[in-house]
Amino acid sequence: MSIPPPDSFGHDHQPGIGGYGAGRPVAPLDDPLIPVDMRGWAERVVGVARRSLVPLLTIQVGVGAFGLAVSVAITPLMPNAGAEPSGAASIVAVLGLMAAAVLGILSQSGSTYVAIRDADGHPATAGEGMRFAVRLAPILVPSGIAAGALTMIGFLFVVPGLYFAVVFGATLIGVLTVERKSVVRCFALVNRRLWPTAGRMVVALTVAGLYSVVSSFVVHALSSPQSIAQAALQAAMAIPLGIGAVGVTTVTYAELRFVESPQVTTPQLAREIELPISR
Repeated sequence: MSIPPPDSFGHDHQPGIGGYGAGRPVAPLDDPLIPVDMRGWAERVVGVARRSLVPLLTIQVGVGAFGLAVSVAITPLMPNAGAEPSGAASIVAVLGLMAAAVLGILSQSGSTYVAIRDADGHPATAGEGMRFAVRLAPILVPSGIAAGALTMIGFLFVVPGLYFAVVFGATLIGVLTVERKSVVRCFALVNRRLWPTAGRMVVALTVAGLYSVVSSFVVHALSSPQSIAQAALQAAMAIPLGIGAVGVTTVTYAELRFVESPQVTTPQLAREIELPISR
C-alpha cells in the first residue's frame, strides 16, 4: 500500500498560538468541536464529556452491563489454571467477544451521534443515539471488522500497524457515522495531518494508559481474582475511558474535516449526520 507523505512533521506549523499556519484555515474560536491548537483540542475533548455526560454515561453503563453479563457467563466455563478450555467454553468465549466487539462499535457510533447533536445545540438521548447506530449497523459492523483485521495484520510488521491504528483510531467512527463512506476515506483525512494527528492519539493513549494502571490497582485491591465483584469493578472503571474515547474521536475527526474544508464546522457535521441512511 502506498502511503502519501504527510504535509507536516510532528507539529502544526502554527505561527504563534492558535492558527493553522500559512495556507491553513483558522478555526472559529467558539466552535465546540473544532480546535485551534492542541490546548483547544484537549478542552473540546473534555467539553464533549461535560456537555453530553448523561447520555454518554447511559450508553457506557449499558455496554458495561453487557460486558459484565458476558464475563459472568464465561467464567464458570473456563478451566482451572493449566488446563485446556473445552470446545463449548471456547465457542461461548468467541461468541461473547464478537458480540462485545459489535456492541462496542455500535455504542461508539451512537455516542458520536449524541456528541455532535449536543454540540450543535440539539440534545439527543442515549436511546436516539443507539437507534441511529442500529440502523447504521450494516455499514458499521463490516467496516469495523475490516479495519480491525487490517490493523492486526499491520501489527505483524509493527509500523503499518501503528499507522493503521492512528488512521482508524482518529477517523473510523466519524467517517462511518457522519459520512457513511468506506474505510479508504479515513486515509485521505489523516494523511493531510498525519503527525499532528498521531500526536493527539499518543496523548490520548498516554492518559488512558495511566488511568488503566491506576484503575487496575484499585480493582485488584478491592476484589478477589475471577470474582463477580472484580468483573463489576472492571466494568465500572472502564466507563470513563469509554466516554473519553468518544470525545477524542469526535473532536479529532471534526478537526480533520475542518482542515480539509473550512466550511465543515459543527453545524455542518450535525446536518450531515441527520441525512437519511441509505439502504
